[in-house]
Amino acid sequence: MMAESTDSLVPLRSWIKDEAKKINNCQNDGRKKKEVIVRLTTVAYGIAEILKLVNSRPNGKHSLEEEVQIDNFCVHVGREADSFQHPWDDINGIRMISTGSSLTMLEPSYLSCLLSEEEKDGQMGRYLEVELEPSIVEGSPSEGTVSTDGNDNRRCQLFARLLYELFSHQPFPDEDVCTRINGDNCSREPAHKKTKVDHLSSRKELMLSRARGDFDNKADSTQTDSTFQVFARKMQELGIPVSICLMTQNLLESGLNGDKAGDAYNSLRVLSEDLHLLLLDPERFLFDKEVGEHDNADLLYRKEKLYGRDREESLITDAFCRVSRGKSEAILIGGFSGSGKSKLVNSLRDRVDAVGGYVLTYKYDDISKEKPLFGVVSALNQLCAIIKERNTSKGLLAITNKLKNAFGDDYWLLASLLPNISLLSFDFIVNEKPASETINLRSLCFTLVRFVRVLSSPVHPIMLFLDDVQWADDTALDVIHSILSDTRGSCMFFVGTYRDNEVLSNHAIYNFV
Repeated sequence: MMAESTDSLVPLRSWIKDEAKKINNCQNDGRKKKEVIVRLTTVAYGIAEILKLVNSRPNGKHSLEEEVQIDNFCVHVGREADSFQHPWDDINGIRMISTGSSLTMLEPSYLSCLLSEEEKDGQMGRYLEVELEPSIVEGSPSEGTVSTDGNDNRRCQLFARLLYELFSHQPFPDEDVCTRINGDNCSREPAHKKTKVDHLSSRKELMLSRARGDFDNKADSTQTDSTFQVFARKMQELGIPVSICLMTQNLLESGLNGDKAGDAYNSLRVLSEDLHLLLLDPERFLFDKEVGEHDNADLLYRKEKLYGRDREESLITDAFCRVSRGKSEAILIGGFSGSGKSKLVNSLRDRVDAVGGYVLTYKYDDISKEKPLFGVVSALNQLCAIIKERNTSKGLLAITNKLKNAFGDDYWLLASLLPNISLLSFDFIVNEKPASETINLRSLCFTLVRFVRVLSSPVHPIMLFLDDVQWADDTALDVIHSILSDTRGSCMFFVGTYRDNEVLSNHAIYNFV
């Protein structure tokens, strides 16, 4: 939710003027100048996201020209400047005046645990999650849809104007460009090229090329610069990063008649992804490179960092983020032995710990089926020891009272299943169960569901990681399914890995899915 009480709503044009003053005051300070560039790019990304998410068709009240322009946006700026770790942390969102929609932009708190203290001091990268309020307008295109109608082309052209004004702090020079945008009075049509592709690897190559300032380094470039290339060079003379200059050029090229030219954009969705890529690694993609800076550079890497699995890592991280908002989800990861399944899951552990979550693990083996439910019970038994370690006496008392209220006289059943529950309170020590009571699968399942419901929450989500579940018994998967299906407050993220070359189509894993 947008924290209206702690934010100031600043008209974008006024905000740009303030940023222009910062640029003028830090001409000799490279670090501060880069910080302002990150701030400007953050706002550009927020505007692209809100334009992408709201209805793609004019609502009848406002034309596209009125919607995609500086005066239609405000910036949500945080007031508590002393609490900000970075100069860009005060940018909390964007408001679109014509629709009344606000976009919240947040950096997940778990990201800080992935960097060392030295890296935290020097890094400028940002991973942002966004949320639109009110939610997506009815009739909006579904995410991932690429529209190629005239409205999308016109939006890209108009966003080029906005981007220019945002970074140059000057009005867009219509007299120099407008006739070229409309395809009129054109002495030479540019060479026809492929429309900009969406593949992540291709986008990264394009962004690296932009950061190097490759205005002309294209296989099918012509000898004479187009009007848009000249315009991009003029932007560079104003001190604007080449990556932004070329992005503006590609936005303007979206309106050319006939085939799209060069790396012309075909939608704001692709533009938004590129802006986010600039923010993720600005040193690599956003800031200008000094001559020779990118030559013979040493490779920088961190221990335990997973490389080459960006898409999979993003999927599993996004799923956990949804769980931390109060849901339960499951992901099953198949692959050959040694293919990095466990490494992929373990890349999430620090993030779960950083937000107060609990990570429970168990690895099955080829004799696990001889011990039904042992893996699930063993993993949940770990939770008691983790809670004991993390909480004060007062906190343990509160948790114990919740369990007593939830289980009542059935606490003996919980203690029989999970011996470590006695670590939380001596009241849970059971010497013998009532003579008239027996534990069957139904009561066991109901007990574990209630246990997870009490101890999990959006503040303390549970991540249950079971490795090699091709060897798990069917009842274990049934219990996990019951926990995930609980609609009364359970907050669990189940991740299971299995060797997909060792399971048949009738295996319980596929029934679980």
